[in-house]
Amino acid sequence: MRNFTYFTTILTVLGLVCLVFIEEAYAYLDPGTGSYILQLIIAGLLGGLFALKMFWSKVKNFFVNLFSSEHKYEENED
Repeated sequence: MRNFTYFTTILTVLGLVCLVFIEEAYAYLDPGTGSYILQLIIAGLLGGLFALKMFWSKVKNFFVNLFSSEHKYEENED
């Protein structure tokens, strides 16, 4: 775990250094780049919704058990 924290710290520092010392880049973004990024966002959202659908019963049971245990605890106090 300590190595992971050290590695993430180094990556964060390197990323910040790259953002601070920006050089001019004569780059061209082609019109298809925007649609590609939009496709990635939509695919990520749909993938997340699909994963939620696949595990919906586990998520639902977690919240049902979470709230039902409080009611059982309150009933035992009376």
